[in-house]
Parts: sequence; structure tokens; C-alpha cells
Amino acid sequence: DKLLMATSLLRSTLQREPAGSFCACRGGGLDGSAIRLALHSWPGLWSVLVRVAEVVCWTVYEVVFNPGPRGVMKLPRLHTLLAAAIRHQVISLAKVGDGVADATYEEVQAFEEVAWKVNRPEQWDSFRAHRPYSLKGYHSRAPDVGAPAPDGVVHSLSSGAEMRLLSTARAVAGSSSLVALSFDSLSCPVWRGFAGAELHRIARSFGVPVLHVYMAEAHPDDAFPSPMQGPVALASELRRHRDLEERKAAAGRAQAFLTHKVGRPVVLVADGMGDALEEAYEARPFRMFILDVSRPDACVVAHKTGLAPFNMGAKFAELRAFLCLWRSRARNGA
Repeated sequence: DKLLMATSLLRSTLQREPAGSFCACRGGGLDGSAIRLALHSWPGLWSVLVRVAEVVCWTVYEVVFNPGPRGVMKLPRLHTLLAAAIRHQVISLAKVGDGVADATYEEVQAFEEVAWKVNRPEQWDSFRAHRPYSLKGYHSRAPDVGAPAPDGVVHSLSSGAEMRLLSTARAVAGSSSLVALSFDSLSCPVWRGFAGAELHRIARSFGVPVLHVYMAEAHPDDAFPSPMQGPVALASELRRHRDLEERKAAAGRAQAFLTHKVGRPVVLVADGMGDALEEAYEARPFRMFILDVSRPDACVVAHKTGLAPFNMGAKFAELRAFLCLWRSRARNGA
């Protein structure tokens, strides 16, 4: 707080100071137009510098004083400090094609066969068991845009009580005609590295509520451990869920982590132990669907991201574009 107050004081001081007082030059070798250009640009430059100072101060605050909930990340301060670099590296390394558009199933399948069968043959069998949708020859059965959204049983984290996914989604949506379904797994290093929070923020920035569904682990340490660790390593192992209580416990860790990252409470339920919803939406390692809940008789898929974690930049851009168009049409009564 003191750092932020100091930054605000610096900005207010700079904004009160006449622009010309910062320039000791009164002519010299500069002509009048150059001096006017310099004086005109100086306030803008100070605005940029103050903004940079704010970002630095906020980063220092987050790294030192507010790195996140205990017991989730092994190196929470390092993860916070390197978050932007992690995002950049993942988007660069997990780029299929030119990366401008979201990746198709066929593109992902070709990429993953080289990544795992060729480059990591010792994990190929584990990969096949945990990523059936990413195997060559698999044809998607996930709902397309315009199709009814599959329903199924989800469980409350607090009581374990059974609920229906779509009725819960409608309740979360409230007065909104759209609701986002975010299928999550804390063991996925890309989800916890940046993607889970960023997908949530994009949806919320357009006023779309988000219902999070915790599912089978994407990278259980006892069956398919992720090679990506370092600054995104977890504080303790996440193994395959043997029962609903273990799934709820993992979901609770994910909920605490995500709440910290997005700065507000998140609604999270758990998929059943039969993984019916994960299979219906082909969601591993993580995925987001936008549902249109404006009709009382059906919930319809309005938008969906492709298989993760490929072309994440395109996923974010396409989600923003869809929500921007939806908001524009809603405002115009279309």
C-alpha cells in the first residue's frame, strides 16, 4: 500500500508540474517546432514512466507480500515474478501452424504424436490413456456450436451433494444470457501457469459469469506426470482421484488458487467419478465452453475453445472477438 501511495503521489506531482519546467533548453540548436514537439510529448512520457512505476510496484507487492495461498505452488513468488515469461514461452512452444487461429483436432493430433511418441516414447502409453482426443484417427464427438450442451451430475465442494450441470449453470448465469463453463485441472501446468485465470478474466470482462468444473487430473503424478515443472511446480503431488473426497480436495486447492489469481470468489463444482462430463465435452487438459442459456427449454453451445494448450493466443483472441460481437448485438437488440 505504501508503494502504491508513493506512486500515486509521484504521478500527481508530475501532473501538476508545468511541462516546460522540465526542459532546461531555451533554444540552443533546436528550432521552435522541435521545442514545441518536445514540450508537447513530455507529459505523455511521464505518464508512461508513472505507469511503468505502478506495474513495478504492484509486481513487487505481489511477489513479496501476496504470492498466493499456501500449499498450492512450490515456488509461488517465482511463479508470480515469471508469469509473463511463462505465458510467452508456452504460446511460442505450443504453436500449431502459424498460431493465428485455434488448432484443429487433426493439427493437434499430428503435433502430439511427434511430441510424445517420437520425443518421449517412455510416456507414450500414459499419453494415450490420458489424451484419447489427441490420438490420430480420433473424431470429435464434443458438442459443436449451435448444438445442445450435454448435461450431467456435478458435486458441491462443501457438501458433496449432487446437482445438475445445466441447472447450476443457469443459476450462476443469473440475468445473463450467456454463461461460461470452464473445465479445470490444477495438475496441468499451463492451466495453473496462466491460462485458467486468463480465460476466466476474459469472460468476466464482458460480464459473462463463469462456472468452473473440476475434472480428472490432466497430469496425475502417479500416472502421467508433466515434464513442465520449475516455476510452475506444485507444492505437493496430485495423484489420480480414488474417490470423490480426493477430487473435492484437489478442487478446493484449485479454487483457492484461482480465487487468488482473479481477485474474486469463483464458483467451482466437481465432475462425478465416472468423468462423464469430461468425456462429453472432451475437456482434458482444460477447456472453456460458452453456453447460451436465454432459452428456457435448452442450453446451447455458443462458442468453444479447441484442445489445449495449443495456440492459446488465438484461443484468447477468438474468445474476446466472440464476446465483443455478442455484447454489441445485445446492446443493439439483435
